[in-house]
Formats: sequence, structure tokens, C-alpha cells
Amino acid sequence: MKKYLSSLLAGLLMSTLSGIAHAADPIPLKVGIRGGIGEQIWEVVTEVGKTHGLAIEPIVFAGTLSPNEALNNGEINANAFQHIPFFRDQIKQRGYNLAVVGNTYLSPLAFYSKQYKSLQDLPQNAKIGLPDDPSNGSRALIILQNEGLIKLRDGFDPYNETATFADIKENPRNLQFLEVKSVVLARSYQDVDAAAVISSFGSQVGLNAARDGIAQEKVENNPNVNIIVVREQDKDQPWVPLLVKSFQSDEVRAYIERELKGVIEPAF
Repeated sequence: MKKYLSSLLAGLLMSTLSGIAHAADPIPLKVGIRGGIGEQIWEVVTEVGKTHGLAIEPIVFAGTLSPNEALNNGEINANAFQHIPFFRDQIKQRGYNLAVVGNTYLSPLAFYSKQYKSLQDLPQNAKIGLPDDPSNGSRALIILQNEGLIKLRDGFDPYNETATFADIKENPRNLQFLEVKSVVLARSYQDVDAAAVISSFGSQVGLNAARDGIAQEKVENNPNVNIIVVREQDKDQPWVPLLVKSFQSDEVRAYIERELKGVIEPAF
């Protein structure tokens, strides 16, 4: 009987220790991001994630590779690279089964120019480089309207609609628009009179919206906040709020305000 009880107690002890060790195992998560700013911030998020029991592995997607496609296919667990209008357009175009679970930051889109100090200085028939994706192209058109260079149709709603060239009702300077991939615009903005560049790409070539931009979108009431996205089927998983909490932390806010001031703004 004593031998049996000793074996039983030993077994229970081993089971308990095994359970504790298992509970302590970090949850591995692959998160799709873009390079540059994304890599910098997610180094901090990864460290914070360890305190929440997460083993976050940022996966950098370059060029035309899509973090949304990879997420939808189950190749990664989450992504954090896009704003709401871009996400909305992707869902409409691709039919992805994805869900938004948290905000990260605003990466302001700004216009840059080697020749002119402001958009007001642009001449007639000026060549303007715009991002070739619908959502960021829309952001650029809204800036041009806010600066008085064009007028969009009455009733346009930036929260629920994407502006296109067809929505331009007035263009008194006859601006000539060229649609170019954002990664190319950042490196060749000097080849046109002015170009709209997303901060995440601009920072890779040393551009700072607050310092170098000749006009940028307003932060207040801006629908273009970047987000964390997961698959619809995973949105209620216990690791999701831990991932969001890891980003929306004091450590990440402090890093953004210290190292990336004028490039991005916290949106949490």
C-alpha cells in the first residue's frame, strides 16, 4: 500500500509539474508587418509580449507580397501594416475573412517636393505623384482638397468612401496625376513636382512628414489609423487581447514618442 501511495503521489507530482511547465510555455505568434518603422516598433512589442506569455515573431513582407493574403491562408496569425480604408478595400476586392482587433498608430501621408515649399506654389499643369492603391490615393486627393487645389464632389464621405479621379469636380490648375507604387514614390519623389508618400515608406529614405513635408493630412478625426488584424475565426482566441495589449503598452508609446516623433503618432 505504501509503495502504491508513493507511486501515486509521485505521479501526481510529475503531472502537476508538467502542467505548470506547459502553462508557462509562451504562445508562438507570427505577425506580418512591413519593413522600416514596422520592424523597429515590433522589436519593442516582441519584448513586451514576453511579459504576457507570447513569443511574437514579426514576419517582414516586402514588395508586392501581401500580409493579408498570407493571413487569410493561415500562414501567419496576425498582421499589422494597414489602415482601415485599405483593409476595407482589400475585403471588398479579395473577399478575405479577416477581422480588426485593435488600433496601432497613424502613419501620416504627406506631400514632398524638391522644387516647391508648399502645394500653393505648384504651377499650372504640375505633375503630381500619387500612390497607386485606391485607399492611399484617396488620402492624397483629400489633402489636395483641404489645401484648396482641387474640389471633390459634394457629399463625399472619407469614412465610408474612397475618392477617385472621377470624384474631382474642380481642378483649376489642371494638375497632372501619375499613379505610382508607394515604394517607388518614396525613392523618386524628386522626379515630379510633388508626390504623396506614406510615412512608413518615406522613413526608409530619410523623409519625415513633420520636418520635410510640404503638406500632410490632419491627425484629428482621421479614418486612416493603422490596425491589428486576425482571421475571423481567431478573433476570440485568448492570445488576441494579449497581442493587442502588447502593442498598446506604455513601452511602445514611449518608444514612438521618443524615436519616431513626427513620423507616426500613437492611436491608442
